[in-house]
Amino acid sequence: MKDTKTSDIVLQSIQERIINGEWKPGKKITSETKLAQELNVSRVSVREAIEKLVTLNIVTKKQGGGTYVNDLSPSVYLHSILPMLILDRDNYLEILEFRLIIEPETARLCAQRCDEKIIGELEEIYENMKSFSQDIDKFAEEDLKFHIKISEGAKNSLIIKINNLLKDILEYHQKTIYKSLGPKGGIHDHKLILEAIKNRDSNLALIYSRKHAERTIKELKEIKS
Repeated sequence: MKDTKTSDIVLQSIQERIINGEWKPGKKITSETKLAQELNVSRVSVREAIEKLVTLNIVTKKQGGGTYVNDLSPSVYLHSILPMLILDRDNYLEILEFRLIIEPETARLCAQRCDEKIIGELEEIYENMKSFSQDIDKFAEEDLKFHIKISEGAKNSLIIKINNLLKDILEYHQKTIYKSLGPKGGIHDHKLILEAIKNRDSNLALIYSRKHAERTIKELKEIKS
């Protein structure tokens, strides 16, 4: 094996043992020295793989006491899954199609589950969007905050984690889209989504969120054609 690739191979091996239940939450994993012998790799490669897993919150290293598997929630698994996905940030239609699948249901859940604090924050963000209608970059940033806040209101750890992990690419996407389409449609659509959430109308929240994504896709296709 080449050293440039061994840490990823080791990481995959450790993850497989955790996922298949060989190493359960709270269990101490095999020592670095023994893992290096089992996988026929250097101890440095094993250490690098374990450090990545520590960063991803999958395992915890205890000084002088070995490495232990954490109690893994679904959102923790996404830390290791999403970085492996290759997403072309310039493929706007694919990103919008992804959002068309995720965001309407997220808005529906938000209308059902969010507290008044979330609603107040959504109102503040919406007002910021209106005030930044002449500054596309800031408008797009507030737009993204609006959708991330809705994901928080949905109270689903997977949805929250997906939005946070994709935040950078979604922000780039938002700014590019609004430079082409302008803010007017976004202001109109977000007002409807906000009112539906405030009224706890989960069906309307879903419908307006879906229409928002569909309208954006339609207008972008028209520009491209």
